[in-house]
Amino acid sequence: MRQITMLQDQAYEIMIEKIKKQELESGQIYSLNQIAKKMGISKTPLRDAVMMLAKERYVDIIPSRGFMLHTMSESDIHETYQFRHAIEIYCLRRLAENIDTARGREYYDKMARKAAEQAKLIREDAGVESIVRKDYEFHRSLVQYLDNSEMLEIYRNYMYRMFRFNVHALQSGGRREGTIEEHEAILKAVIDKDYDRLEKLVAFHLDIARIINLSQLP
Repeated sequence: MRQITMLQDQAYEIMIEKIKKQELESGQIYSLNQIAKKMGISKTPLRDAVMMLAKERYVDIIPSRGFMLHTMSESDIHETYQFRHAIEIYCLRRLAENIDTARGREYYDKMARKAAEQAKLIREDAGVESIVRKDYEFHRSLVQYLDNSEMLEIYRNYMYRMFRFNVHALQSGGRREGTIEEHEAILKAVIDKDYDRLEKLVAFHLDIARIINLSQLP
């Protein structure tokens, strides 16, 4: 059983790399048998890895045929930002309520560091993917604060979608500078325990990215 799990993890990581390096073509159906043969593993761990990838919207499973790369849709965009709005507002409110505790301050400081690191990358005109990784780390930190493993796992399932959508958003004019300002404003609202302003800031921050991504759909 452990061997199967290790092979599944290995297959998952290999597939992630193939997708990131654009080694798989959109619109093409890939056979599990053929991919497994190329990897030198059995079909079972690859099938399980592909099921995980489908859950995270990397791929779509085509029954009895294999899988293909997932094409992000309007519903993907709406669902992702609705989910983020609900979970991030909740986590930020809890963080603000407990900002005077050791754990609250620890995670506030962690978020502030991630925001500062992202701002530095933006000023240095770093690659968009490096900037987006820091953006994800900033937002993930507030979910980590709750120490709720199930919630964090669900959030991580949205990582690929968030990453792709943020790449699109941060390539739009003025969004890099706007992101810095919005993160700083969110952090200040947490310190001030200004819950109404906090909710408005997060809604604004996420809605801009949602609208940009919707506008870029074919």
